[in-house]
Amino acid sequence: METADFITKNRKLLPSQDFHYLFQMGLTYVEKLGAKFWTDYNAHDPGITVLDILCYAITELGYRTDFDIQDLLTNAKGKIENSTFFPASTIFTNVPLTANDYRKLLIDLEGVSNAWYIATQTQTDSWGYNLPHASETKIFVNKLEDKLSLKNKDKKNTSLPELPIRGLAKIKLELEDDPLLGDLNFLLLEFAFWKDNRWVKIKIVPQFIDWNDPLAKLFQWMDTPSKITIDSVKKMQDIVFLVVKRYSKPSDALHFRIFPEDVNEMDLIVAHFQLEKNVCEVISKLEQKRKLILNTYAKVVERLQDNRNFTEDFLCVEVVEKVDVAVCADIELELGVDPVEVLSQVQIAIDTVICPKINFYTLSQLVNEGMHSTAIFTGPKLTHGFIKEEELNKAQLPSAIHASDIIALLMAIKGVKSVNNLLMTAYNSLGKPIAGATNQRWVLALTGEVKPVFNPDLSKLLLFQKNIPFLLSESQQLLVDQKVILHKTQLQQKKLRGTRQDYEIESGVYFELDKYFSIQDDFPVNYGIGKNSLSDKEPDLRKAQAKQLKGYLYFFEQILADFFHQLYHANSLLDCQPMSQTYFPKFLSKNDWNGADFYSKMVFSATLNDKLLHGLTDEDLNLYESKSLFYDRRNRALDHLLARFSERFNEYVFMMYQITQDASGTGVFPFDNAELVEDKQDFLSVYPELSSQRGLGMNYMHASYDTQLQKWNFHTFWNSLHRGGYEKRVARLLGIDEIPLRNIVTEETPQTQWTVETNPIHYVFKIVSPAVQLIEKWEWAQLHFLNQNLYKIELVSSKFGLYLMNENQKIARLDKKFDTHEEAFAYLQTMIRKMNQYYENFYCVEHLLLRPFNTSPWTDDELLSVCVNDDCFDAASIDPYSFKATLILPGYLSRFQNLIFRKYAEKVFRQEAPAHSLLKICWVNSSDMLKFQKAYRNWVEAYGHYRFKKCNHSLKKSDEVTYHSILKELLLALKELNTIYPEGNLYDCQISETKNPMVLGSTSLGTL
Repeated sequence: METADFITKNRKLLPSQDFHYLFQMGLTYVEKLGAKFWTDYNAHDPGITVLDILCYAITELGYRTDFDIQDLLTNAKGKIENSTFFPASTIFTNVPLTANDYRKLLIDLEGVSNAWYIATQTQTDSWGYNLPHASETKIFVNKLEDKLSLKNKDKKNTSLPELPIRGLAKIKLELEDDPLLGDLNFLLLEFAFWKDNRWVKIKIVPQFIDWNDPLAKLFQWMDTPSKITIDSVKKMQDIVFLVVKRYSKPSDALHFRIFPEDVNEMDLIVAHFQLEKNVCEVISKLEQKRKLILNTYAKVVERLQDNRNFTEDFLCVEVVEKVDVAVCADIELELGVDPVEVLSQVQIAIDTVICPKINFYTLSQLVNEGMHSTAIFTGPKLTHGFIKEEELNKAQLPSAIHASDIIALLMAIKGVKSVNNLLMTAYNSLGKPIAGATNQRWVLALTGEVKPVFNPDLSKLLLFQKNIPFLLSESQQLLVDQKVILHKTQLQQKKLRGTRQDYEIESGVYFELDKYFSIQDDFPVNYGIGKNSLSDKEPDLRKAQAKQLKGYLYFFEQILADFFHQLYHANSLLDCQPMSQTYFPKFLSKNDWNGADFYSKMVFSATLNDKLLHGLTDEDLNLYESKSLFYDRRNRALDHLLARFSERFNEYVFMMYQITQDASGTGVFPFDNAELVEDKQDFLSVYPELSSQRGLGMNYMHASYDTQLQKWNFHTFWNSLHRGGYEKRVARLLGIDEIPLRNIVTEETPQTQWTVETNPIHYVFKIVSPAVQLIEKWEWAQLHFLNQNLYKIELVSSKFGLYLMNENQKIARLDKKFDTHEEAFAYLQTMIRKMNQYYENFYCVEHLLLRPFNTSPWTDDELLSVCVNDDCFDAASIDPYSFKATLILPGYLSRFQNLIFRKYAEKVFRQEAPAHSLLKICWVNSSDMLKFQKAYRNWVEAYGHYRFKKCNHSLKKSDEVTYHSILKELLLALKELNTIYPEGNLYDCQISETKNPMVLGSTSLGTL
């Protein structure tokens, strides 16, 4: 039988695996280089024998090198464990960017059936921007007085145009139906009770606007008969009005409207709700519904806050309003068709047009459909399957339903001959026709913010054959209903669980690639080496000759063994985990073939192992690699890994090198190769987060929801690592490892000493002679203690100390002494670098979050400043809130003072921000930073609480006053920020260019 495995006759080998090629090339070099001394190239010649065996050993190296890459990367556990090889679901996915991305993210939540990310209003202004939401505070553009105003008229009583604040979005949800509580999207409860041998069906509506209303909280305190009293049950027209009071607090009252399905049952309803037990049964169900809805709300808010785009924001979450759509049409059927099947297909088709469905798909389904992985994993990472973009586009909230779309789909049904007299009508939640949306023939206009639902009970679809109408029997109609329900059940959105959400990472086969088998074992017996060692009876000369040959061959063996060992460690070179070497020499201590001691022990001294693995000097990492060579090779490997993600650190490296050569600014900032390697490794290790979240702003809620206690737990911002994705990414690109949200100016009041708590060393400074001019010394020290050039090393009582000097006056000293001047200077350099790194941080304020939410406590002076005169009256200049942010950095730090670094940093800040965002970058002094820091800390801790209470309708007047005061202080601090610059000289031919020149036309004295 023919097998699939065979060796081809004309096998083509790689040169490294072709023994005959290697041997012939070796002979060629021998003839070329040693022809004067070597004339015998026959097989018996020892040199030819050595060449023969070395070529054979090289084929083994070539064979191992040609293994599949997954085999080379597989470790001894049989897995590929590499920190830079990310799975598709991690590296391809991204945080939400488009409206559909946000919809996917929310639909993936338990309890959410559909979601929409829509503009605040569909109407646009003269600039073409969507108008603000009605709930937002109206701000007007006062061109006459060159400011924004909360009043709609200027001092000449001229009407002012409204400012269209952009970047805001409404989130509307469609919640999944609950099997016991029914449709969760309506502020009503469908209920039925048994009376007189029949079910009495009703709809109960509480008299408040949404589930966050404070009155809704009364449900949990009024759900048992002992807790309530029935105030009144009255019927008026077709509605029953029910008022229930809280027994322990009669001022707390719940009002309900009860709508009967059959108006003839009004008296039964009144009688039923005169009993406290029956009323509490309804209140208990409403409380269950409220809890379920609020739990879903909380999950939505948490997810939105974790994925809020930089300089954008959300309005309070709303449940979408549904409207029933009825369709009336005359449908002519072809002869011989099944009317039950046709009518069921007609209803399904109409439902498909009016209310398109969204489904979850498995990875295998999309792969089988031919979708590429980059398309499959586009958008946010989901947990319940994958959603198709085209289905989301079809399931938008429509502004109109077109009869032509319905007719086109109906005509595609087999058995339908024609569709005539099609009319459409929309009904509200109480079943009443909507004004202007009745009996529309061609277009049913909608608001674009409601979800239409096809209602077959309100529709009238007449079937005709030969222009003769016929009605289905009761059993036929029941069969139609069953077919439609079955179809909807099959297509019902189901969140997938337990399915594979990512490609399986295939591991290769683990090989002991570092195993080396001595070439001496392949030599003929007469050489007396390897496994054919000489007998003890051989003369000393013969033993010495064999030992000499071993020493000669060891040179080649060491090179081959190092190659094998290097190949074994190739997987670590492609990793971002810290490593101490890039060359991996191997000391041949054991023979991997038989486990015996390798002959190197009897040929070389005992120091060979140490010299080979640790080098000859302190600057060596091993015999082959110095520290400088290691940094060069490691950086090049990391650059390759970065390039795989289209990232690079070249500009950062060049900038840092320029700083080391630049004498401007304060202090010496040496170029540290170790820190550069560490920066790249850290950047790669968290790259999926830094990449996917690069456009995110900070989660200003910073809270988690306890579903058991029905309570939000707010977390503290300050002294935490809670920052936005944009801030984290730019910090890494600037070589700042961590940017905790904490004090940048750490000391506020004059003290006799202060401590800089860097990790792991704390630096303690003490004011010299604090009894004299403490305040002046303190303030000067806080401005200058990060400047290395202002320190002086002095000998005091046989020890050296570090003093902070103001010209010849000692201001402060470091609470540490040193034995030598060199030790003190080295410590000073390290200390200045560590302290600067500790203080290197920044604050980021998104202007959209500073908008007023209520006009009552605000005045025009508390709005952000603008330029609205004739020279700058454009969409960007008149709007200080939309897509704008301010970055505040301590401009007095060593690196931050350097204009080369500032130029690079500002470039990074801007190019990493969304393209539509405009940044103001301020490099401020310590006093401005301290003032802003206090105001920003108060605001960031208060803002999330304020927004939460506003959306929950629990905002009190005192809350408004408190928040207004906090925001006012922040706005004042923000307006007073000024960028500081180091001293400079106008550059001319007489002044050295290294002394911080200011070149006219090239030096910016301000920035927006």
